[in-house]
Amino acid sequence: MEIQEKENRAPERWVCRVFLWAVLLGLPLVVWNGYFDITETKTIWFAVWTAAFLIGRAVCFAQYSDEPLRLPRDPGSIAALGLCAVALLASLGSGFFRESLIGHTGRYQGALMLWLYALTYLARPGAGAREREIYIPLLAGLALCAFTTVANHLGWDLLGMGKKLILFDRGRYISTLGNINFAGAYFSLTLPVAAWLLLNAGDAKHAALLGAVCVGGLWAAMAVRSESAVLGLGAAAVLLPFTLKSRPRALRRWGLLLPGIAGAMQLYRLIAAGIFRAYLSALTRLLLHPAVSAAMALLGLDWYLLTRRREDERLPAVLKLYGAVLLGCLVLGTAALVLLNTSLRNVPLGPLDVWLRFSDQWGTDRGKVWKYCLRLYGEFAWRDKLLGGGCGILALLDSTRRIFPDAVLDAAHCEYLQILLNWGALGLACYLAWIGSALREALRSGRELPMALSAGLLGYAFNALSNIAQAPGISLFFVLLAAAHAFSAEETAQKPPISDF
Repeated sequence: MEIQEKENRAPERWVCRVFLWAVLLGLPLVVWNGYFDITETKTIWFAVWTAAFLIGRAVCFAQYSDEPLRLPRDPGSIAALGLCAVALLASLGSGFFRESLIGHTGRYQGALMLWLYALTYLARPGAGAREREIYIPLLAGLALCAFTTVANHLGWDLLGMGKKLILFDRGRYISTLGNINFAGAYFSLTLPVAAWLLLNAGDAKHAALLGAVCVGGLWAAMAVRSESAVLGLGAAAVLLPFTLKSRPRALRRWGLLLPGIAGAMQLYRLIAAGIFRAYLSALTRLLLHPAVSAAMALLGLDWYLLTRRREDERLPAVLKLYGAVLLGCLVLGTAALVLLNTSLRNVPLGPLDVWLRFSDQWGTDRGKVWKYCLRLYGEFAWRDKLLGGGCGILALLDSTRRIFPDAVLDAAHCEYLQILLNWGALGLACYLAWIGSALREALRSGRELPMALSAGLLGYAFNALSNIAQAPGISLFFVLLAAAHAFSAEETAQKPPISDF
């Protein structure tokens, strides 16, 4: 009976394996005509492989499964289907139904793409795979993209993709990931997973391998010169302990990660800025200030010394204290930002003024874009406030009332604000419920892979606050979200330890 069950699941496993390798490794690397059609190439690659995977899963279920087809009952799946329903209604009422379905003026994140994301989530692509069949292609893609990204930043166009670009565009596109902000989103998603695995490594060989991948990924994140990447990775580093709550040894090791990050960043500064005269972003240069690097290293060492000799049973109390401190810093920081931009606006802040004082130019014109998008949303009718104007509504409205004279604005540079415009308040509520439910499920499961992936999912979620939803980042985000959901929901015994992958 057990042998028969294994034979029945073999086709299902192969369907999952092929899909995971094609997407986790293939999607960040695939190109066709250089940077000129990189968005379309990656979108088509993802859509074709995902459609093949869904068909394969349906065939396997019909052919081999004896279980009845059940409607999803978990909150994440219900929220995902709710978002798809809202997107469909918004597209029907948009006045440009076909365009909203595909979303070619909205970075191809239309209603059809949302359905692909949701169906992938329901199909559970990790259910027929093992952890290493997710780890290996994910880390291989990260390592290869990191290598080519760092090479590009140091002046070596290994793939010859920048030859036909004008000098200005050569600085905006990097590696096979496209625009530097899209590259930043990719590293915000993948690098925290590698860091989580490093903290849990069981032997020196795997620790050395994962350490090399992490250093390469960190250097690549610095090389893309994207402030949103700093935001995503910074948030992931700060929140990483909450994904380690059931792993005392890794939780202690987290303190050593911070001086490691500071040291690796300083080394890359010497190589990139000192030897190759390569440019680093303003926020990265701020983090590289000796005082900031020293503070990061000392805080990490303090954590390690504080937790090193404490019993495992007492570590949750330390984590709760850490959470309370973070919450307090968040409240105080928010209050300080409000005061510095209102009653204390005239207080001089020196070099921090550009970061803490909001204006139209804040964040490379993001302040101006966000104000414009919120104004457009405020002008929506009540129906559109609830359901949105459909994917592409921003480009449509901006084409008649340009915010920038030389280009049509097609993205809000904040994924959550973009969803608000496209799918309205109901769509944004469903989206947040979907992501929040899946993350909560992953963190509560205590299982290895969901908690590892949740580190990357958190990094991407914060990166999305100031970035654009576009493949490969957003597509890989939903694949990893689906994989985390699949492993979280399994009731089988714990898989082998990470050091065996």
